Amino acid sequence: MQFHFLGTSAGSPTIERNVTALGFMPRGRKNWWLFDCGEGTQQRLLRSTLSLPKMNKIFITHMHGDHCYGLFGLLTSRGLMSGGEEAVHIYGPKGIKEMIHTVLKLSYVNLSAPLTFTEFDEAGELFSDDEFTISNVRLSHDVPSWGYVIKEKERPGVFDSAKAKADGIAPGPIYSQLKDGAQITLDDGREIDGRDYVGKSQEGRTALIGGDNDRPQLFGEALNKAAVMIHEATHTEEALASLSFKSRHSTAKRVALIAAENEVKNLVLTHISPRFLTKPRKGMKCVDEIEDEAKENFEGPLHMARDYDVYELDRDSKLKLIDSRYRKERQR
Repeated sequence: MQFHFLGTSAGSPTIERNVTALGFMPRGRKNWWLFDCGEGTQQRLLRSTLSLPKMNKIFITHMHGDHCYGLFGLLTSRGLMSGGEEAVHIYGPKGIKEMIHTVLKLSYVNLSAPLTFTEFDEAGELFSDDEFTISNVRLSHDVPSWGYVIKEKERPGVFDSAKAKADGIAPGPIYSQLKDGAQITLDDGREIDGRDYVGKSQEGRTALIGGDNDRPQLFGEALNKAAVMIHEATHTEEALASLSFKSRHSTAKRVALIAAENEVKNLVLTHISPRFLTKPRKGMKCVDEIEDEAKENFEGPLHMARDYDVYELDRDSKLKLIDSRYRKERQR
């Protein structure tokens, strides 16, 4: 699984960070999925390795503009591209269909690609194929906000071809049958059990993607040893306490504590308030404060997402940063 961070700022963009958008690329597939689409997401895509025409699913967490105002331009541009006629399925809270259709209608846009929608106001399973199941979870925010649980299905064990050859079973179509655990009678009369040549099945990994939310524990049982949790950490505890208004967002400490309690294997923090600068400056808040607060409460692998970062989750649930424009620029 790959996670492409296209925007990591909360509310409004900064010079370094755009508002929320996250690309999810399942390994070995040509299509990828978009989670949230803040204004300017298509500009971020131009500097990424993701192909807009190959995006065929969009998941919106809630209807605040920094999570969905980029949809109209992105869908319009996609419709003008070669390959952009493939259907796009959009998942989101009730109202997302009316919003998109209204803006496109009033701006006289006729998309070549059909749009289909799944709107919801209850939690449950939204999508399932031979590899993944995606469900939504109700979160806590100023408006109806949702998180998404990507659950990978159990994978069959690896076929041991070396053992099969050592037992005198020649390669051929019979290997496919053995991979499926079939009972086979060979030409020499031997009865072979395919299960003896297939390793232990691999448990599917779980990835959590949160919308705006001041109660990360609402992910419930899905938190238990999740492979990766991607969640907003808009404030530090100190910054939240200093606000003159009530903010229904999480702090780094709040998210880190929940991740630690549930033995989450990798934690990625995003959706950082514009009050926190990317680079330290005297007298100003810096994203390092978010990171430091999280580290005090979570001892596992912790990552601070930055625009254009690409992370890959391997089969052993190790999350690796495989591309970072920000870190490359800092090294110059």
